Amino acid sequence: MTNLFSKQSPWGRLSAAIGSVLFVPAMFAACGDEVTEVTEVTQVVGMQVVDVGVALPVCSVDNEGAMVYSVDSAAAYTCIGGIWTSVKGKDGKDGTDGKDGKNGADGKDGKDGADGKDGKDGADGKNGKDGTNGTNGTSGKSCTAVAVDNGYKIVCGGDSVGVVLNGEDGQDGAKGDTGVAGTSCTAEEDSDGVKITCTDGKSFKLKNGVDGKDGESFIDGVMIDPRDKQIYRVVTIGEQTWMAENLNYADSVKTPSLLERSWCHSNNLDNCSKYGRLYTWAAAIDSVKLYKDSALDCGYNKVCSLPDTVLGICPPGWHLPDNTEWNKLFAAVGGKGTAGKVLKSTSGWKDYEGTSGNGTDDYGFSAFPAGYRNNNGTFVKEGLLAYFWSVSMNGLDIAWHVYLYHSKEDANLYGDYKNCGLPVRCLKD
Repeated sequence: MTNLFSKQSPWGRLSAAIGSVLFVPAMFAACGDEVTEVTEVTQVVGMQVVDVGVALPVCSVDNEGAMVYSVDSAAAYTCIGGIWTSVKGKDGKDGTDGKDGKNGADGKDGKDGADGKDGKDGADGKNGKDGTNGTNGTSGKSCTAVAVDNGYKIVCGGDSVGVVLNGEDGQDGAKGDTGVAGTSCTAEEDSDGVKITCTDGKSFKLKNGVDGKDGESFIDGVMIDPRDKQIYRVVTIGEQTWMAENLNYADSVKTPSLLERSWCHSNNLDNCSKYGRLYTWAAAIDSVKLYKDSALDCGYNKVCSLPDTVLGICPPGWHLPDNTEWNKLFAAVGGKGTAGKVLKSTSGWKDYEGTSGNGTDDYGFSAFPAGYRNNNGTFVKEGLLAYFWSVSMNGLDIAWHVYLYHSKEDANLYGDYKNCGLPVRCLKD
């Protein structure tokens, strides 16, 4: 082997050096090729190997062009001009482009688009032309009836068109259904008056009253309303004379306060005959007349100073009672605790837990369970309670009323909304 460190021609040493590093290009590889990493070099042909931890020898004129391989740096060096110079190969050429990849599979179909909006309505068609006038019809023939034996001959335009003979007497028709039995009442003398019992289940007692004054509209327990000629029973209890039936006056033309403010229970006319009408408080006090006559603005959601006696919708000579007059009635029949029992009618009230709700009607007041109309328009409590308006107010929306209940023996005054529909009992002036 040639001694690399002996003095030689620089050109000869350079040639030897180039020949000794021909192994270097073999260490490079293209992308994708397998590469074996050189981790240990023990011998390199034509050059000195410098082991790990050993410094490179001195580069001088004596070994100009010599080559060494350093294990520490895994690189070859050449002594050129007194300096160890790293021997590097030239950069390799760029690799050729890879082949194009295969085309991807087609994408899935997209979802259907939303339906289009409806088209606009078509324009209206033009009006058709007027038809031509029809031809005049021929004049009709007039007809007359000429009496003949057993009938009439019909002659039209001089021609006989037929004969109408007198018909024979028809047979008697079948008998009609039996009519509904009317209500009848019987009178039975009692120790202090007369007890009236009717086939419709109603019964009441007429106590002997004081003689009526001349010119008054009632006598012997009966009063006639001069406005509509309706007849009402009346009864004197203590120092007061009361109507013994609920008022049934309904003329909203003569009394505008009643317009849409009075009803029959359940809007059934038969109930007006049975119980009288149901009135709002404004109707009961005749608020229209109060405003017209006295400029008093009274009614629902209003407070006003009423006169001591309010005629309201009662007949002339009668008035709508206030709380003081109702309490006077309760005292005359034994007090509030039993007033309900003795003022309630003897029929028409529903039972309560097996006990009859009827009263004894000891004074002939005959308070029937008419129920009432709620302020939402519903009709309720028929057969269960009797209400009667008082003229007394209890604020903007509330007025007082008498309260009798089927399960109770007492009578009381309570407040209720002025726009509810309640019965009215009138008290004689």
